[in-house]
Amino acid sequence: MGLRTSVIVNGINNLSDARYCAGMGVDIIGFNLKLDDAERVQPETLKEILGWVAGVETAGEFLRAKPEVINELAAEFNLDYIQLDVPYLIDEIEEIERPVIQKVFINKDTVEGELQEMMELYSPFVHAFIIFSDDFTTVDETNSRFLADLSEKFKVYLGFGIDKDNVHEVLQNIKPTGIGLTGGHEIKPGLKDFDELADIFEEIEEA
Repeated sequence: MGLRTSVIVNGINNLSDARYCAGMGVDIIGFNLKLDDAERVQPETLKEILGWVAGVETAGEFLRAKPEVINELAAEFNLDYIQLDVPYLIDEIEEIERPVIQKVFINKDTVEGELQEMMELYSPFVHAFIIFSDDFTTVDETNSRFLADLSEKFKVYLGFGIDKDNVHEVLQNIKPTGIGLTGGHEIKPGLKDFDELADIFEEIEEA
């Protein structure tokens, strides 16, 4: 099957979820490889998943690991991308031997000009940005214009505020490169299965 937009699913930690995403046409599945995180995917589990999954690209999600550690793990697991969940120095990003997806946040106190300047600075050195928020739970009139501006200027995956009811409107009005969703143990607090992802995939499935 095919999806009408590019999709990244972060936080994959088991084989069934990985195979489900691959079968649905997800472009990139991400694995938590943050060294001090209790939720980190263990090497044996990751090797098992990668041995069974085909047709989807993979990303390692890192927080503060040194570039040399990132490169070692990327080579060990043959990862396609590196997702940095905090901004690294550009010099450090240049040391990373895989294309980088940089996570950025927008919140109610974000200064739009400052974020755009940061993204302009980083844009030549990263593959794409994935936008999250600690404040906003949906895409609405308070943030949609800003998100549309960012999506026009940069390669942006929108990683928050998307559900089956608004995904068409988001794709039409914001026009991001793609969307970012989250799998693993919880899609959101209290939701323990892929029902919500399945609903979104059904909405964006190509006819």
